Amino acid sequence: MRKINMFKLLIVTVLMVSIFSVQAELDVQEEIAKFILLANECREEVGAKEADIQDLIHKHQAAGQEGKCLRACLMKKYEVLDANGKLVKSVALEHAKKFTNSDENKLKIASTIIDMCSALDIVGDTCEVAEQYSECFKKQADTYGITLEI
Repeated sequence: MRKINMFKLLIVTVLMVSIFSVQAELDVQEEIAKFILLANECREEVGAKEADIQDLIHKHQAAGQEGKCLRACLMKKYEVLDANGKLVKSVALEHAKKFTNSDENKLKIASTIIDMCSALDIVGDTCEVAEQYSECFKKQADTYGITLEI
């Protein structure tokens, strides 16, 4: 059951960086293993609880600081959030390319969403910034009708 939850968390994290499909030709098992490692590291680093992970999986806002920091930690580990709390557009787009198998239509939408969210004037600590980016990605994905079945 834990492996399934980590897979769900991988899918949600992918959403945070505007990745729209895990049907790409990539080593899914390798990605899951990497994600589990990073998620466990982040969980320890920020003191996150299972409820924080469940909020992320179910695309809910983080209930507290640990949940926000869990998102920030994961975004940093995937290098889409820099040390100053800014979205790294080029890295986010590289993740999108990888997970969409460079599908031109999906990449166009990904690029639009990445541009829109990175243009936000977000202030606050890194954890708050990560939460705001996450909310932007979720809102934009909804706007474009992008859904993930988990």
